[in-house]
Amino acid sequence: MDEPDFRRAISRFATGVTVVTARTGDRTYGMTLSAMTSLSLEPPSLLVCINRRVPTEQAVASSGKFVVNVLADYQERIARRFARPAADKFDGVDIEFSRTGIPVLKGTVASFECTVRERLAGGTHSIFVGHVDSARFNDRLPLVYHAAGFGDFNSRTGRTVAEGQVGSDQFASFGTTPTEGLAGVGAFFSS
Repeated sequence: MDEPDFRRAISRFATGVTVVTARTGDRTYGMTLSAMTSLSLEPPSLLVCINRRVPTEQAVASSGKFVVNVLADYQERIARRFARPAADKFDGVDIEFSRTGIPVLKGTVASFECTVRERLAGGTHSIFVGHVDSARFNDRLPLVYHAAGFGDFNSRTGRTVAEGQVGSDQFASFGTTPTEGLAGVGAFFSS
C-alpha cells in the first residue's frame, strides 16, 4: 500500500487530540499527537508514537518523562499551534508545571504524567510505553480529529460544553499521594 492511500484511509479513524509535552534542562517541548492509547490498567500505562525526526521525540527519549494533555473541544487553536514548527509554542498558552517540571496545559479533558518504561522502534516513529505516575481529569468534552479536520463530540444526551464551561476536576495518582499529582491540566506532526 502506498503512503497517500494509507494516510487517507487511516484518517477515517476518529481519535482524540493530545499535546505531548516534555522538558530537558530549561527547554520545553510539545507537539500535537493523535497516536496515543491506553495500554494497561495494571500497571497503569499508555503508549505514544512520535516521529523520530522531531525535537519532542528526542526530549522524551533523553528525559525519560512526558505529559499527555488530552485537549478539550474548544482547544482547536492549541492543537493547530502545537502541530506546526515554532520557536516557542508555549508563548501565550496557559500552562502549569507538573511535579517534575513538565508543562501541563490548562483547560484540558485530562492529563497524564508518565515515566518512560520502554522505547521501541516502529518504522519512522518511536513507540514510548509510559508508566502513568499521576493523572488529572474532569467532565469536559474532548476535541476530536477525523478525516484531516477537527470536530467535537456530543454525548448521548446531545449536550455540548461551551468554551470556558468547566466541571470539577478529579485526580488519580498512581504510587503517590493526590497532592503529589499534577499541578494542573491542559501536539500532531512537528516539534
